[in-house]
Amino acid sequence: MSETLYCVNHPTTETYLRCNRCGQPICPKCAVRTEVGYRCRNCINQQQQVFYSEFRTAFYAIAVAVALPLGLVAGWLVPDLGWFALFLGPLIGVGIAEAASWAVRRRRGQYMWLVVAGCIVLGGLPKVVLSLLLFTGSLSKLDATIGFINAWPLVWSVVYLFGAAGAALTRLRPSRR
Repeated sequence: MSETLYCVNHPTTETYLRCNRCGQPICPKCAVRTEVGYRCRNCINQQQQVFYSEFRTAFYAIAVAVALPLGLVAGWLVPDLGWFALFLGPLIGVGIAEAASWAVRRRRGQYMWLVVAGCIVLGGLPKVVLSLLLFTGSLSKLDATIGFINAWPLVWSVVYLFGAAGAALTRLRPSRR
C-alpha cells in the first residue's frame, strides 16, 4: 500500500482500490460494487456478455411473433374496460414479457426488453389512433359533452400503454449497476 496508484481510466486520480477480478487500479467513479467486491466496468461488461452469447437474432423474431399478437389483442380490449386499465396494464405487460421470454426458452437478449415493449406499443397504437380520431371528430362538432365522452377511450388507451410497456421494460431489462 506504500505505492500510489492511479486509476486506469482517470490517470490523474489517485486510488488504492483495485478490481477484484483483473487487479487494475480503479477510482470510486469507475468502481462497480458487486456481491463479491468492486470490479471495473470492463470486467462487468465481459461478465454480462457471457449471458448474451447464446442469444441469436432469430430469437428476436420469435419474441415479436409472440408479443405483437398479444399486444394487439390486449391493446384493443383493455382500454375499453375503463379504469381497470390502471391495474390490468401492468399485469398484462408482465404477462406478455413472460410469454416472450418463455418462447425463447428464458434466454437473455441484450435488447429483448426493447423489442417486447415496442410490440406492446405497436399493438396498442391502432386503438390510440382510433380514439384520437373519434376525439378530434367530436371537437369539430363543438359539443362539449360528446368531446368529453370521446376523450375517455383515448385516456384509457394511453394509460394502458404506459402501464403495460413500463411493466414489460421493468421485467425484461437487464439490471444496471
